[in-house]
Amino acid sequence: MAHAPFMQKTLLSLSIASFSIFSSQLLAEQVAVKKTYQEPTRGFFLEHGTVAGSGKASVELQTSSSDFGVNGLDEGRKSGGGIRLGLSGGELILNSGLNTYDENSALVKWSLPRQNSDGTEKTPIHWSLLVGLGHTDIDADAGDTKQTNIKLGIAATIKADAGLFTASPKLVYTDGDIFDDTFLELDLGAYVGIIETESGLFSVGAEALITTADNTDNTIALGVRWLYNERINLDIVPFVFSDADLIGIPGLVRLNIAF
Repeated sequence: MAHAPFMQKTLLSLSIASFSIFSSQLLAEQVAVKKTYQEPTRGFFLEHGTVAGSGKASVELQTSSSDFGVNGLDEGRKSGGGIRLGLSGGELILNSGLNTYDENSALVKWSLPRQNSDGTEKTPIHWSLLVGLGHTDIDADAGDTKQTNIKLGIAATIKADAGLFTASPKLVYTDGDIFDDTFLELDLGAYVGIIETESGLFSVGAEALITTADNTDNTIALGVRWLYNERINLDIVPFVFSDADLIGIPGLVRLNIAF
């Protein structure tokens, strides 16, 4: 009987160890169930103040039943694409066919420091400097088309619970046969996550483009973002209101695939 206390302690130790292993496995399974979405650092059209991490890359394709142009023109273009590359402290974005005055462009985003005035704590606002350049020179039988554009601005994004809000003022210079002007743009965006299912996370968003460009109306876009899994993101924008409203089902669709 002298061995009874020893056996009881041994059994108790084994029980505690077994419970710890079971708890760890259960916690690991719960963590594995939670998806880590690789969402692009943009809204439907505007750029957020966040930047992709170094080494992160994604490709994009877009299609629509009509052209999304800042001046509301419908030129029959129905597709476009881009590449997004995370750099050290920044991000490089290459776009083609995104809008009317900016058919082909390169945009660099530099992440700015997030610190309070006393330098002790980071602010909840993500800031980025935006510098863009694009040039197109097309020789065709119907005539040559040239277009050059330069952008300089800032994007600021704040996250609050399930909401995300962005403001981005920019100075734009564009010179060419398609569009010729120097103007200011203010991009505003608000997005709210609504539900997460086994098929991914769904959110709704609204964007406004306010511009001083000649003969150009402000634009409002309403759409849905479907984060299908950790790598695939789908934006569906059925409503674009400008001087030429674009309303359709599914409307403009942008696909982002992360690597």
